Amino acid sequence: MIARVSDPPLLGTAREWAVDLGVAVGIGVLLGLMGPFGSFFNGGPGLRIAYWVGSLACGMLLFGGLARLAGAGVRRLGWPDWTMIPPVVLVGSLLQGAPLRVVAIALWPGIAHAVSPLEWYGQCVAIATTLVLAYYFIRVRPQALARTRTPAREGLVPADAPAVALDPGAVLYLRMEDHYVRIRTEYGSRLEMGPLARVTTGLASVEGLQVHRSWWVARRAIAGVERDGRNLRLRLVDGETAPVSRASVAKLRAAGWLAGDNPA
Repeated sequence: MIARVSDPPLLGTAREWAVDLGVAVGIGVLLGLMGPFGSFFNGGPGLRIAYWVGSLACGMLLFGGLARLAGAGVRRLGWPDWTMIPPVVLVGSLLQGAPLRVVAIALWPGIAHAVSPLEWYGQCVAIATTLVLAYYFIRVRPQALARTRTPAREGLVPADAPAVALDPGAVLYLRMEDHYVRIRTEYGSRLEMGPLARVTTGLASVEGLQVHRSWWVARRAIAGVERDGRNLRLRLVDGETAPVSRASVAKLRAAGWLAGDNPA
């Protein structure tokens, strides 16, 4: 039995949505200036930008929600994560394409005759495919890789080992890895969703310090101090070395952690 990596919230975090919407707005501005699918001839750039930004932002909300729900569904069924892409693209394009066509015809009546409903749907599918593929490779694929890492490659802690939350005294150090925090304990290691500050809140009783923006170290995990010019690194009991930011040197020295270090 292997401990699973903690899954992110079903519908994503507020930060993820903010990033997604920011990207949608940026793409919308770009498309408004470029005028793809014949929209270059539909009014001035201001109106085109407003149309494309609005449609891309709404599309990001729709497809982002569908992709997250479909991703959870295929994982529950045991299917590969990529199988959520076709239904999300096809269904989402239909759900957004119909009302979007009504808006476009209201702004530019000539579209009703120039672009058939089938052609319109095809254009929606083309744009949606790009968005959903980007979401898959940026959001879904990294999480899938994290879930499928094996003990031999990642050294995940056995599921029957004491949980970190129940045994903070077993923690040796924490290290950020992308959106996850690797928690190294006496029993092995495991991954938890970050940020680092959320994980360290359960370690108030442990003598430890954050020595770098991506590292927290328990004092008992330190086997020595390494100096390379002005740079310091902590040599840890498992052979790893943790960088010490320059802003943290004084803090560690005041706490007596660098008593044996001879600053040059």
